[in-house]
Amino acid sequence: MMPSAPARHDLVLVGGGHTHALTLRMLAMDPIPETRLTLVSPDTLTPYSGMLPGLIAGHYQVADTHIDLARLCHWAGARFIAGAVTRIDLERNRLLLADQQELDFDWLSLDVGSTPEIDHVPGAREHALPVKPVASLRHRWHQWLDSLPPGSTPRVVVVGGGAGGVEMALAVAHSLQRRGIAPDMTLVSGSGLLPGYPRAVQRRMARHLAEAGIALVQDKVQSVTANQVLLTDSALDHDQVLWCTGATGHDFLLQSSLATTDHGFVEVRADLRSTSHRNVFAAGDCAHFLPQPLPKAGVYAVRQAPFLAHNLRAAISGLSLRPYRPQKGFLSLLSAGSRQAVGNRGPLTVAGDWVWQWKDRIDRRFMARFAELPPRQMPAPPASDPRCAGCGAKIGNTALQRALLHLNPVRHSDIVTGLDEREDASSIQWPAGRLLVQSHDYFPAFINEPMLFGRISVIHALSDLYAVNARAHSALATVCLPVNHQVLQSRDLKRLMSGAVDELNRADCALVGGHTIEGPQLAAGFTVNGAVEKSLMFRKGLARPGDRLILTKPLGTGILLAAHMQSRCPGPWLDNMFEQMLVHNERAANVFAHHGVRACTDITGFGLLGHLLELCDAGHVGAELDSQQIPTLDGAMTLAGDGVHSTLKPGNDAALSACSLPAALTSHPLLGVLTDPQTSGGLLAAVPSESAASCLATLRSNFIPAAEVGIILDRDGQHTITIR
Repeated sequence: MMPSAPARHDLVLVGGGHTHALTLRMLAMDPIPETRLTLVSPDTLTPYSGMLPGLIAGHYQVADTHIDLARLCHWAGARFIAGAVTRIDLERNRLLLADQQELDFDWLSLDVGSTPEIDHVPGAREHALPVKPVASLRHRWHQWLDSLPPGSTPRVVVVGGGAGGVEMALAVAHSLQRRGIAPDMTLVSGSGLLPGYPRAVQRRMARHLAEAGIALVQDKVQSVTANQVLLTDSALDHDQVLWCTGATGHDFLLQSSLATTDHGFVEVRADLRSTSHRNVFAAGDCAHFLPQPLPKAGVYAVRQAPFLAHNLRAAISGLSLRPYRPQKGFLSLLSAGSRQAVGNRGPLTVAGDWVWQWKDRIDRRFMARFAELPPRQMPAPPASDPRCAGCGAKIGNTALQRALLHLNPVRHSDIVTGLDEREDASSIQWPAGRLLVQSHDYFPAFINEPMLFGRISVIHALSDLYAVNARAHSALATVCLPVNHQVLQSRDLKRLMSGAVDELNRADCALVGGHTIEGPQLAAGFTVNGAVEKSLMFRKGLARPGDRLILTKPLGTGILLAAHMQSRCPGPWLDNMFEQMLVHNERAANVFAHHGVRACTDITGFGLLGHLLELCDAGHVGAELDSQQIPTLDGAMTLAGDGVHSTLKPGNDAALSACSLPAALTSHPLLGVLTDPQTSGGLLAAVPSESAASCLATLRSNFIPAAEVGIILDRDGQHTITIR
């Protein structure tokens, strides 16, 4: 993560809608001076609504239809926080996230879309599948789809006769028919078919519905049960209900002090600024444009982006804002399930496969703006007074106390002086007969989200204790914060330490003190203390021939992080990697201890081969690895095959000189994975052969990813490790 110019303001974008995605792209090309950008979204991938019916129909893959927000933010130099906002506190300019963590802001922009009106119909929330959020729809829909046997006749009801409902019904019918399934489908609308559209469009789309075998019922839904949709005078049996009715706003907006409509849409002026709060803007479907009502259509969200980008910059800089003036008309292109579409603008209506191809070109051109990101010209940092070194580089006491105020670390009775006493040093009453085990890790941030970085830093540091079967006891923190305004430094420290303390508490490890300093970029480390009885301690030198090598956690974090730094790592691969990084090794160490393990190491900076070589050298043994059993993270092999690797890999490759390997592996990407440095990697244990099967089964039954990857051998010949 490259250092950035000092910042004084936090601009937080909540939601990854079309407007924010385009705004972020624009602000990246022309950054707002002294302003730090943060994007908050529940999902790494955000869908492009215009291609959603095509995705459901099977014409597109997920990568074709979703913007990778993590990649976009990294390119833009913005922070990305994967989380859902549950409350906005506008008195303190603070967001509460679903994980109960807080995020402060100076300026706020909202583009969180809308949700279908579902709660006003009894049973709909429990028994219907809403089309939004799209991520939930996609997963639940495919789970249901995969459960259907070929040749079945599922009864599907789509509720909502607007453009979204009609397109969804046709897409679902096409998707099922492609799988050899003939559905019994009904589209229910209480306000007719495509209200507000010209008669020519209504007739053409009605024809497509009839050709797809979709019955149109014009009636209002009164309630939904587990197997029926109850209408005013009749009922429809169903196996699946898709809910595509009119939009409503999110509860957290309605419950905030923002001026909103009765349906929870944020009231904004012509310049997209909130009518009630000068530091809040809103755009897209979540905004209610007071100068004139606007349809909830993506075309308006796209057109608002240049105005939002300009007005955010102008508001922060104290300049004049520009009014957004909606276009009077726009081109509407409705997909019809198969590669057919109906287009309309004003009095002109067209239809056919060529219209679908036209729509496809427009949609792909929009998505290409996020797939093909241009080079950015990094602004030169403004001239400033030289920063002090020594103790003058410490974080100010006010910022420090503000950040640490609400931390609640665990407390142990044997800690005589710790964080509360504010002594110059902590003191611990150590029990007799137990070894004190200490370790320290410190590295610069590989992501610019302080909380996630703090969590992973702690888990990585604690791993050294678990590798010797020690129980975590206490920790000291060392944090370097980027040179920003002290308010922003305090916010970063608060988030980092909140995440760190969460993980320390989870490990029953007490934070007893630490040190802060400012520097060019975020960095953190932890000195950890642990206790272990000498007779129970894992030692690298205790591996014996015949022991089975069991590895927890898949490999490839260095490769994926290197790809992330180059904006080449898709968001879902990052999500999977972070999920693995956040797994503590304590449970695995406990399982190993119960199965007679004597030798263990954690896989970190020197990679699997480097750490296995240490274990072999310490015990004067050899080892054999089964290349077919090595677990890897999603995308690691693909990226390694493309030549992506960590800067430490060339040094780690020295371990290959101690290995014997078949010719087929000499140019295989697996070698890059075997020497890849791991951050928060797993444990590699030498398990007695008689316990190996039971150990592996216990790990897996406890949902700990693990694989038997090799065996310890007598040391023989010039090669310590054989890879087959």
